[in-house]
Amino acid sequence: MLGWLKARREAAEFSVDLPFDLSAPAFIADPYPSYAWLRENAPVAELQGGGYLLTRHADIRAALTNSALGNAPSRFSTLAPRNTQKYVAADLASHIPPFLDAPEHKPMRQMVSRSFFNAFKEMQDSLDVLARAQIAQLNAGDDLISAASQPFSVIAMCRFCGVASAPEQMKDFTQAFFHLFAPLRDPEVFAQVNAALAAFRAVLAEALEAGPPEGSLLAQMRAFQAQSEGITDAQIVDNCLLVFADGVENIEAGVASLMLVFEQAGIWDDLQSGTLSMELAVREGLRLQTPAQLVPRVAREGIELGGVQIKKDMPVFLALASGNRDGAVFDAPDTFDAA
Repeated sequence: MLGWLKARREAAEFSVDLPFDLSAPAFIADPYPSYAWLRENAPVAELQGGGYLLTRHADIRAALTNSALGNAPSRFSTLAPRNTQKYVAADLASHIPPFLDAPEHKPMRQMVSRSFFNAFKEMQDSLDVLARAQIAQLNAGDDLISAASQPFSVIAMCRFCGVASAPEQMKDFTQAFFHLFAPLRDPEVFAQVNAALAAFRAVLAEALEAGPPEGSLLAQMRAFQAQSEGITDAQIVDNCLLVFADGVENIEAGVASLMLVFEQAGIWDDLQSGTLSMELAVREGLRLQTPAQLVPRVAREGIELGGVQIKKDMPVFLALASGNRDGAVFDAPDTFDAA
């Protein structure tokens, strides 16, 4: 309760400008004061450049199952189906679940889900070995991201997907992929994103054509293709690209965030002795520092959210990281507590 009261007091002393700017340097550096203010003052906040941001836990949970909110890009988006012949980014979006609604998303979700879990069974034990080897190379004062979580995530996903490429090259590709989930208003940046995605595709297509290692994600997707109808090589490549990019960026952010949270909470000895559950600590750490901050949706029709009228085709961003620190749900939303 004291943590919640402290957060409310700090929120009262802090303010943001509306419409809200998701690209503001202060927000990127530390989004949590902005989230706290928005939950109290503008839980459905209008965004600069168009769209709305949901920050309350209850609103976010409701939005995740709201049939009026979909994944498919609006007709105004550069990622809309009408642009598949024009932009690599739009063609890629037409193949992967984050930008597909029912029924188009079903075969892609089935392929990704089944192939992912089959590949994970094959690699689960080797991940622990790889992680321990990476940690053993750390030196005092090393940057957690560049020295630990980033190389681990890239090497792990190369092996998981069945790709033999330079880790540095693949990291550059994954960063380009996540531009698809933010407004793309700069023509030069969008051109760079399309070029990087084309190169990313080429690497994965080459690995698929060459015959990926047995048990890898690409090999599992190829097996799924053989047992299904209508799955193309392009769809395999693009959905592998999705898993690869998600794996690298979320693992990198998640591992680094957890190491930082554990250090700040002073729980390393408890974890090593087994007096504190690693599973509970990871769950709480990811609540406190959520890797995937925002999830985008698009209004399929005109709807009302939190008393705000949302027009059809308007983007709506669900601030998962904000919901995970909502004092209406968590007694001490800004405090680590894995008990």
